[in-house]
Amino acid sequence: MSNLPDRVQQEIEKIVASEGLELVHVEYKKQGHGFLLRIDIDKEGGVNIDDCSLVSKQVSTYLDVDDVIPAEFELQVSSPGLDRRFFNNSDYEKFKGRLVRVKTARSIRGLHVIVGRLKVFDGSRIVVTDPIMKKDADYEIPLADIKETRLEVEI
Repeated sequence: MSNLPDRVQQEIEKIVASEGLELVHVEYKKQGHGFLLRIDIDKEGGVNIDDCSLVSKQVSTYLDVDDVIPAEFELQVSSPGLDRRFFNNSDYEKFKGRLVRVKTARSIRGLHVIVGRLKVFDGSRIVVTDPIMKKDADYEIPLADIKETRLEVEI
């Protein structure tokens, strides 16, 4: 069993939403002799340890009472971090204007990693602007060519 049942994912979404939080990502994968269930949550201004603890307790109770995961598992609830990975197209819209690191499957003007400001998202491509480049600062990247996008930490 490597996939989380849809009904479990939906219940986790309800629990997180009921606390006024955003469910960023759920990952369920084999780890050692059991499984890891990792839940990333967020909210405006960021989550704190109390948010993670609250969701962890509620999800743990749900999973124990309904016994929906027959295997041994470890539950982790955390923030997606400052360098959060993009999982949905809505992340591109949400983080427009922010500094991002994009890894591509094929080279874009000779690069497989592009760092710059997310300028445009139109549903099929993004445009990332590299402020260091004086000429041709915009990189057009089709979504189909993106392996991973993460926020770049700005200090």
